[in-house]
Amino acid sequence: MKGINSKSDTHVDNRNAELEETNETLRKEITKRRFKERELKNSYKQLRALTKHLESVREEERTKISREVHDELGQSLTALKIDLGLLKARLDEKFDKTLTEPLNEIIRKMSALIDSNIQSVRRIAMELRPGILDDLGTIGAIEWQAQDFEKLTGIKCIFVSELECMELEREYATAVFRIFQETLTNVARHSGATTVKVKLKQYRNKYKLEVIDNGKGISTVDISAPQSLGLLGIRERALLFGGDVDIVGKSGKGTKVSIFIPSRRKTND
Repeated sequence: MKGINSKSDTHVDNRNAELEETNETLRKEITKRRFKERELKNSYKQLRALTKHLESVREEERTKISREVHDELGQSLTALKIDLGLLKARLDEKFDKTLTEPLNEIIRKMSALIDSNIQSVRRIAMELRPGILDDLGTIGAIEWQAQDFEKLTGIKCIFVSELECMELEREYATAVFRIFQETLTNVARHSGATTVKVKLKQYRNKYKLEVIDNGKGISTVDISAPQSLGLLGIRERALLFGGDVDIVGKSGKGTKVSIFIPSRRKTND
């Protein structure tokens, strides 16, 4: 009986030792995985901080180029147009009209070309850094963009705001505006919509910007597809200021993009 008990004790001891060894292996594996998870989270955090910095640098550069294009090139074209006007007046004053008409025709064509280039310069400067964002604030800029979108695409764009102002720091206001631009670009490129409704409202402690189109409706697969870089960019921009984006599509009924924007910048941003 003693021998049997002794054997049983040995078996239990061996089993306990095996279990202890297995537990130790599992503990090491869990520790290793937690370390990897922390590393991954830190890398993601650093990557987001880098993206935020690059975005800020890019906006500053765009603002600088916009100012130079508008001031330098725009003013040069305006001066050229004034000089052409003076030249035409001098020709009309000094020479007979029948002799100057061919030259005046050339001057008119040059003047029309200059007008076209001035409009192009304004458009490029506006796309680089919408001055209206500084002049009228975020809501005014969104309304302007909606009207410009309708004018350029022919897609009816209805903007309704329940807010009179949005308290956002400049870089966050720019990010919201860029998200709105990208959302409208996606509507124009992919939706096949004829109407877009844009709603701006307060949602709890956030602002909520909704862009709803009556197009074909984005599929669930397209929403999360890696090649949907425009949507990825929208989400990343929103995350940079602590915001969030929700995209829902219904086949044949359209797509709704909801952008949630913190009312104020978080202190740990």
